[in-house]
Amino acid sequence: MKKLVLATLPLLCLGAVSSAQAQDASQMKGGMPEPKAVGAVPTEAQMAWHHLETYAFVHFGLNTFNDLEWGYGNTPASTFNPKKLDTDQWVRTLKAAGMKAVILTAKHHDGFCLWPTKTVDYSVKNSPWLGGKGDLVKSLSESCRKYGLKFGLYLSPWDRHNAEYAREGYQKIFHDQIRELTSNYGELFEYWFDGANGGTGWYGGADEARSINPKEYYMYEEASEILRKNNPNIMIFGGTVPTIRWIGNEQGWAGETNWSTYSYNEEKHHRENIWGHREGKEWLPGEVDVSIRPGWFYHHREDHQVRSVANLTNIYYQSVGRNANLLLNFPVNLDGVIPRQDSINIVRWHEHIVKSFKNNLLKGARVEAEDTRLGDKFVPAHLVDGKDNTYWATMESKTPSIVFTLGKKEKLNNILLQEYIRLGQRVEGFTLESRTADGSWQAVDTRDSLTTIGYKRIIRISPVETDAIRLKITKSKDVPCLAEVAAYLAPELVDAPEAYRNEADQLIIRGASPRHKLSYRIGKGKWQSYTGPVQIPSDHVTVSVMADSGTDKAEKTIRFGYSAKNIQVDSLPAAQHKALFDGNGYTTVRFKKAESVLNFNLSKPSLVSSFVYTPTQHRDAQGHIQKYRLYADNQLVAEGEFQNIKANPIPVEVRLKKPVRTQKLRLEVVRVLDDKDFFEIGDIAFM
Repeated sequence: MKKLVLATLPLLCLGAVSSAQAQDASQMKGGMPEPKAVGAVPTEAQMAWHHLETYAFVHFGLNTFNDLEWGYGNTPASTFNPKKLDTDQWVRTLKAAGMKAVILTAKHHDGFCLWPTKTVDYSVKNSPWLGGKGDLVKSLSESCRKYGLKFGLYLSPWDRHNAEYAREGYQKIFHDQIRELTSNYGELFEYWFDGANGGTGWYGGADEARSINPKEYYMYEEASEILRKNNPNIMIFGGTVPTIRWIGNEQGWAGETNWSTYSYNEEKHHRENIWGHREGKEWLPGEVDVSIRPGWFYHHREDHQVRSVANLTNIYYQSVGRNANLLLNFPVNLDGVIPRQDSINIVRWHEHIVKSFKNNLLKGARVEAEDTRLGDKFVPAHLVDGKDNTYWATMESKTPSIVFTLGKKEKLNNILLQEYIRLGQRVEGFTLESRTADGSWQAVDTRDSLTTIGYKRIIRISPVETDAIRLKITKSKDVPCLAEVAAYLAPELVDAPEAYRNEADQLIIRGASPRHKLSYRIGKGKWQSYTGPVQIPSDHVTVSVMADSGTDKAEKTIRFGYSAKNIQVDSLPAAQHKALFDGNGYTTVRFKKAESVLNFNLSKPSLVSSFVYTPTQHRDAQGHIQKYRLYADNQLVAEGEFQNIKANPIPVEVRLKKPVRTQKLRLEVVRVLDDKDFFEIGDIAFM
């Protein structure tokens, strides 16, 4: 039988129980024992990691000076020469942005080491920076200690420079590099082993492709012992003995259903990381890694593409708000500093987050639960005490209801929940309701699926004014153990709307909310209200678009290239031509590998300065172009590879060394990702 339990009542009035239960309870000092743990549980080191919530990645190295994402390994060390490198500026900015720690790419896939390693010559000691006496790892570690941030390191297992890669000799080099980094720079909170392994590279001049079995070749078990020798509480990302897991994408989101448990030996596809495993054998919580710009390294062409405050806030809700930690990347520029706009946006973002979650509207609320475990340790009042190391638990019910009654009507748009995860993750379904003026209950309006909770879950709802909230657990692996429930009224933020030009030269605008007023202007023209597709000029047009909520607004400018009407593709049916140029990366064109040459014919000789390749945007998409060549009138004008396209399949603009006047363009697909027998294009454009 269920009884309503008041948090403010004394222990003897906590609810009706059977005489047997009461007798058993009376024999226990302080009430009933804790519920038994369910499944895998976090270590204390993992709990400390959960509490970090947000921290920074810094990508900097030879790639920065080569304007690349993945260096080939053949760039001279002398290329590295930042003029104004200032790690204090990095850490001051990151601390002001609320980041709790920093992870540095000590060595990326190109093999260049940012510390004067004794293992190879390809490092800062052979660069002109500080006369070869610099040590960037040391500099950043000292800045972190100076400003009170934790420090971590990324070391790429793959080394495209080293002649011994894929041979026994590199295994020792790799492990010796780990020893240096874990012995000379103080305590490390996290260590990153990237999952990119093997492929083409310079390899000491061999200039070839090499492959390895990463699970065996890198000897991660031995590597982890080296890591823990001086850093017993270190978190390990990647490899075969991780303590945290990749979230399965680099777009900045975790699954709305997200279990902190996982079993790698049962994984069938890496995308499973997005949601975790309900019955996972290990506690492996997810880490969301994403960059504040499209790329991970700095590129001048992306200076206008820094994520907005609204976009960063959305990422926060989709990472920290979905039971994951957020690792946000900052590409340091050629001078050696975090660029100004990146700094401004991230600090404003932090100010917004602090303001959003400053005033808990449930603080001081009366909490009533249908079922409560006997003992002061489990009372409902723990749900609003602001601590995640206290909790409420039921005696036997797996589907209890809890009512939070406020002192007065309050307007709110966020509800935060936390489980007491030291006893495992349990909840897999719940509902949220607000009390109406007539005393009835109405489900809150939300786009979020109300499934798992974990360490932290934040549900965004349409603003509602109410004097009570009811939480109902609808499904749980065992009796629920909840640590916190809170409600907030976060200031509204508006992000610039998405916009594209379709194959018929129509402007399509999509806002984040139907409540937002959308408008546009062509070039320097007047702003006009947007109600549906708008015909715009064909070639080379600049359009600005805006979303306005009434309390906030945001705009952005988009540059469109040549119209689809003025481009013909040899032997391409009309439906595929439409899909190729409709501005929508989800309408995909698939080509057989034998059709690896695409001939584009412009309506007249025209100046071309770049092209934009958009990989298909569907989840689990395959057949991305990896390596390409572009010809104009049979002259090679661009070649290269779309780096990191598998993990980060975003539109990529390839700029020609100099604009060319041409009427005929030929795109050759040299290599397809994972050697598929087909390739796909979500969209393509010529500028």
